Amino acid sequence: MSAYVFTDTTEASPLPALSAEAVWFDGHCLDTEITGFRTLNVQGREVAEKEVDTYETGGKAGEAFRRAYYKTRTITVTYQIMVNTAEQFRESYNQLNRLLHAEQARLIFNDEPDKYFIATKASNNEVDAGLNCVTGAIDFLCADPRKYSTVEKVFTAASDDGGVLKATIVNNGTDAAPISYKITHNHENGYIGIVSEYGAIQLGKVQEADGENYQQNETLLSGIQAILAAPDDHGTNYMHPDHNMGGELKYTSNSGGVVIHSMGTGAPGKWCGGMRTISIPQDSEGIAGAKNFWCYLNWWFQTAYLGQTGEQSIAFLTADNKVICGYSLYKADMSGNTAALEFWLNGKIVATKTFTPSGNQMENPFDGPRGHQDIRKEGDKVTYYWFGSYIPYTDPAVKDMVCTRIQIAFTQYYGRNIDPNSQYVTRNCLRDLKFQKMNVDKWKDVPNRYSAGDVITIDGETTKIYRNGMNITGDEVAGSTYFSAPPGETVVEFRVSDFCTPAPDIQVSISEVYL
Repeated sequence: MSAYVFTDTTEASPLPALSAEAVWFDGHCLDTEITGFRTLNVQGREVAEKEVDTYETGGKAGEAFRRAYYKTRTITVTYQIMVNTAEQFRESYNQLNRLLHAEQARLIFNDEPDKYFIATKASNNEVDAGLNCVTGAIDFLCADPRKYSTVEKVFTAASDDGGVLKATIVNNGTDAAPISYKITHNHENGYIGIVSEYGAIQLGKVQEADGENYQQNETLLSGIQAILAAPDDHGTNYMHPDHNMGGELKYTSNSGGVVIHSMGTGAPGKWCGGMRTISIPQDSEGIAGAKNFWCYLNWWFQTAYLGQTGEQSIAFLTADNKVICGYSLYKADMSGNTAALEFWLNGKIVATKTFTPSGNQMENPFDGPRGHQDIRKEGDKVTYYWFGSYIPYTDPAVKDMVCTRIQIAFTQYYGRNIDPNSQYVTRNCLRDLKFQKMNVDKWKDVPNRYSAGDVITIDGETTKIYRNGMNITGDEVAGSTYFSAPPGETVVEFRVSDFCTPAPDIQVSISEVYL
């Protein structure tokens, strides 16, 4: 940019009200947040340009059509900056550069606030030097030439006269829109089919039966009630025998789960706290213990201040108190904000994952809205969950180990307090626990792939599938086609297992796309 010389002989006029095409970029309004800035006009928002590819055919007239596609869109914003002093002028451009720094951000105009482009500031012209009032132009490059609605349209599926579950999508945009789905189960189900004239998505197994001779999985513990009903255990912490467990646990509604209540006694620098041990209930055949099992957990582990410390652990024990597997979730960092999750197998640590226990979901999988975690033992293989991925480890020594008890412990360094507003991790709690015994030999209704209450969501943009917030994209049947909804009406039909009665509640949603 050229050097500027200001005479400052006149006073700038007040800005008028926002123009119809006033600009928002990355959530900031340039016309109100930048001193003296005013949008004058915008070019490039209207009809998207097409590139047509043809080839010579050797005939006598014209060429043959090969394909056509919409080209990258450039939107040019012409603006005025009118200020009183050189300092204001420089600060206005500093503000402008700061606000335009984002890449692939939403670009919104005042006359169409419910739609946005995805843009990156590409170039700008040089403005005249030596003036208090300048006019310039900014080019925004939209690699994707389409614009998107900020409003999500939701459609509810209903059964027609023939009993077919259908949803009719109405797309008033000008281009096809990705379709997302939310399927809330009212009954067990083994299969989900989503069909339209444009493609089909299949999840699960269409042949899955409701009853047969087989090895079934049984949920033996559901929720934290068994932990709350158990007495405090002041005995040995078998995962951490050097921890002193003279304290107590309790339930708190602030965190919605089990937390530490008192630390008991101990020695300086030692982990001390409370613990409870619960027994695995008998299965439906009257057999206690589980050689193969799956356990779902929900943790909230989040600090509010640097230097907070705290720990919780869960150990799956044999009748003679061997640690088959488990997790230890802790923060020992007394100055910063680094925490760790240890994977335990056969009484030993096999992996340690570090993370930042903040409120940022990119850093912390155990924040307030999420906290999903599970562990699965199948023979000598134990599979752990970490940040959306499953990580298996094997040890022949655990193949025939039978889990009869679960030990839950919460501790803090002795000499530090357990005040969540001071030295203790502000949110350190266990909010949910579900224990499922696998491969029980019997005949009865099959606990199907999807249980009553399970919510299956399909993200149409990323084509990822989730059950209760956990990624299950592997449930997709090979050959599934993720179709979009073109402009107009699109009818989508849904199929489930024959025994899934009543049918799930299904919502279909789109955000309209425009060219």
